[in-house]
Amino acid sequence: MAFVKHNYFAFEQKEEKAPENKQDDSKISIPLVFTRENGKIHGFVPGIVMKDIVHEEIAQCEQDLKEHVKKFVIKTRNEKASFPFFPTNEQIKRDFKHVVLIKRLNIQNKK
Repeated sequence: MAFVKHNYFAFEQKEEKAPENKQDDSKISIPLVFTRENGKIHGFVPGIVMKDIVHEEIAQCEQDLKEHVKKFVIKTRNEKASFPFFPTNEQIKRDFKHVVLIKRLNIQNKK
């Protein structure tokens, strides 16, 4: 499970640079976060409630995480629900320990 550095999240704080962090409704950038914990790679997406995907290799972890995100996106679109807030890379690095890689999946939000 991903370890949190603080009792609060960086995106919960009011920042001066709020307009830069504003997400375009037509494009969604979903962060895939990989941390190293106890010698294994843990993959997760902040903003999506899920159990960490754990593997020895980062490539296998990334593949499984992308499959999970794909199912989440399809389900969210089918239910015509709004996507959650996804934090910036800087906010993720401040909030979680042992981050080794952040990749982003960019999707078009069909309305």
